[in-house]
Amino acid sequence: MELKKLEVPTTSITEVKKSPMDVFNQAREAGTAVYVFNREKVAGVMLTQEQYETLLQELNKRPEQPEADLPTVDGLDDFLGMMHNTLITGSTITAKNLDERMVAFGFITRKTGFGGVVDMINELKESGKIAYRLRKKHNDKTVIAEVIGEQDSTSTLFDKLIIKKIYLKEIEE
Repeated sequence: MELKKLEVPTTSITEVKKSPMDVFNQAREAGTAVYVFNREKVAGVMLTQEQYETLLQELNKRPEQPEADLPTVDGLDDFLGMMHNTLITGSTITAKNLDERMVAFGFITRKTGFGGVVDMINELKESGKIAYRLRKKHNDKTVIAEVIGEQDSTSTLFDKLIIKKIYLKEIEE
């Protein structure tokens, strides 16, 4: 099995013990967190103070999500309307947050696991969109969602993206 190379900075526990400031500088220079490994497993993530405070500010700005299940919809237009209320076009969102919201709507993607966010950003860079598939068929058809956007170049975090449009389409399989 070939090991997947991460496209984010990594370091080891040993290096953190030797010089934590070097790891913080690495995070600052890369503009993203540094994954810390211990015996080939992620032990944690190191951020600069500025990166951490930015994350906290973004969390505080997020609107609270209702705990109730989303209502059932008759057509794709209703469904798309609900999505537009949650995923506001023109807004900046992390890839992880986008994925969590899409999963809450019942969509799945092939990009899972540890490298999922990196895979999402790569898909966005290559095609200009991130594709999802609705878990259940709608009117005996497969529903595909395409989130059109671009990576947010003004953010210090690599996984920030700007949502430009959201499309839903039914396909026969």
